[in-house]
Amino acid sequence: MAEFVYANAEREMEVYGYDGVVKSHCRMCHGGCGVLVYTRNGKVAKIAGDPDCPINHGTLCSKGLASAQLAYHPDRLTYPVRRIGPKGSGRWERVSWDEALDAIAEKISGYKTAFGPESVVMGYGTGRENEAVIYRFANLLGTPNVLTAGHFCYGPRIATGIITCGTNPIADYENNPKCIMVWGNNVTISNPDCYKGEAFSTSVERGAKLIAVDPRMTRIAARADIWLPLRPGTDAALALGMLHVIVNERLYDAEFVENHVHGWAPFVERVNQYPPGKVEEITWVPEEKIREAARLFATTKPACIQWGVAIEQQVNCADNDRLLMFLMGLTGNIDAPGGQVLFDPPKIRNVGHFGAHRLLPEAQKQKRLGGDRFRLAGQFAIINPKCVWDAILTEKPYPVKMLFFISSNPLMTRGNAREVYRALEAVEFMAVSDFFLTPTAELADIVLPAATWLEMDYIGDFWKRHGYILPRRKVVQVGECRSDH
Repeated sequence: MAEFVYANAEREMEVYGYDGVVKSHCRMCHGGCGVLVYTRNGKVAKIAGDPDCPINHGTLCSKGLASAQLAYHPDRLTYPVRRIGPKGSGRWERVSWDEALDAIAEKISGYKTAFGPESVVMGYGTGRENEAVIYRFANLLGTPNVLTAGHFCYGPRIATGIITCGTNPIADYENNPKCIMVWGNNVTISNPDCYKGEAFSTSVERGAKLIAVDPRMTRIAARADIWLPLRPGTDAALALGMLHVIVNERLYDAEFVENHVHGWAPFVERVNQYPPGKVEEITWVPEEKIREAARLFATTKPACIQWGVAIEQQVNCADNDRLLMFLMGLTGNIDAPGGQVLFDPPKIRNVGHFGAHRLLPEAQKQKRLGGDRFRLAGQFAIINPKCVWDAILTEKPYPVKMLFFISSNPLMTRGNAREVYRALEAVEFMAVSDFFLTPTAELADIVLPAATWLEMDYIGDFWKRHGYILPRRKVVQVGECRSDH
């Protein structure tokens, strides 16, 4: 296969006048797709899927195909800048990397000495493989405060998965599910976490029945056997209604319930409070549609649930996650080929080694903002952003003096933007690393130009549950941009 790939690459180069091709892997979403990056005159000319990659088999989504548009965007920041004048003034001066890093290091050291390392908060966006080095930096600095998107993105699924069934149950497309329920997810567009849209599409093309739970008529909903357009935010009620049908029509796996379920009687009592007629009033999904979907999912084996962060970006997030695990378990689809499987990650020191703050002294771990209130989040060392804004504005339980955001734009992505703005405006010093001068970066003191995946050497996907580790090779250099690592 590899010889075939390179033969095609050589033919492409000859026909279209490319002067080189680099085998790498994409990182526009959560990453993992193998790519062939063609160059002409030292610039990226074309990006194509790598047929030799076991994850995407040559397919590539629109984000991956458009990576060069991001790398060469005319508004991209390509050198470090320092703000002149008040925050939000939009006046910047170009500085060298040495000047920028020296200024940031001086502030970090000063605040650590005067207020303790916990007064410095690190932050990053959704997982981009940079979290390992960010957590390692935080560990060695001594701060327990790393602000991520994890509190409303994937983190609740990991936490509830661990306490419910030991780990995060993953849809097993490799063993041909006969029914797929896509819940709050658009996998062919987002290609999230351990999944790629190609595997899902292949399963559907092989004849898997498809249930789509989504308020919108997505492409997945359009091709579904059953579409459940629920009222936004009513996922828990819909799941309870489906469980009501499964329990009362005895469609559940009795052996699984006998051997692996705790608290069956109170669970049945709770489920019986949500008959499909009542659930229709809450969710706006017709009662018969709820019954039809529950029966199809429970009686078609094996079946899996492709779930997304839409169920976690609401106040019911933990309940939503656990209820979907109940649907998986009661139908006998947890730890089942073609259902939901409990993958072992590669046996390496991955982000978890640093993300759990294992290198922090116990006294510093106890200073994590919100630690007394958000205890479950402490299992993977994240903090709620509200705690950071409060610590900046009220200096309780202690003052936060510095923010260092890498690949994060909280002014646009966190709730209550007015409060976020007040906090970012009030914090004494803020550094940001990003591709553009984002609204958050406009309030920073120093902004560093971040590199795209096309501009770095790295390995990736070591935290995924599919077990592959992939190389990334630097293709181009744009301006003075540097990788987060």
